[in-house]
Amino acid sequence: MDITLDAGKFSLSLIPEIYFSDIEYPENTILHIQLYSNGFSAKTAMDIDYKEFKIFISEINNLYNTLNGSTSITEPYGSQKITFSADKTGHIDVMGSLNSITDGYSHSLEFENSFDQTYLKDFIAELNKLIK
Repeated sequence: MDITLDAGKFSLSLIPEIYFSDIEYPENTILHIQLYSNGFSAKTAMDIDYKEFKIFISEINNLYNTLNGSTSITEPYGSQKITFSADKTGHIDVMGSLNSITDGYSHSLEFENSFDQTYLKDFIAELNKLIK
């Protein structure tokens, strides 16, 4: 399942690979990520906890509905992170740090961007399908 947020100058694609047989471990989901932000891009994967991902989904729903607070997708034992925050004017700020080692070379991308809350609607609808 490809879950995509496309806000023009910023896009984020998430493909979760959930291993329910490992659900008791803190890393039981591989989250494949493709990100584009104002001409910069990254393609990587994060090892995350499905239970924490469900909390993120709940929190991003709340962020969208209240335009208040922040929420993050974070690796339990890594340095990768994507954070969304909202303000009362309807702007969503997203920032984070992604990295990977490909063919022996280390790559990293720190990013920040913002967009109107309306871009979250379809993204959240797709995320919600994971917890139904």
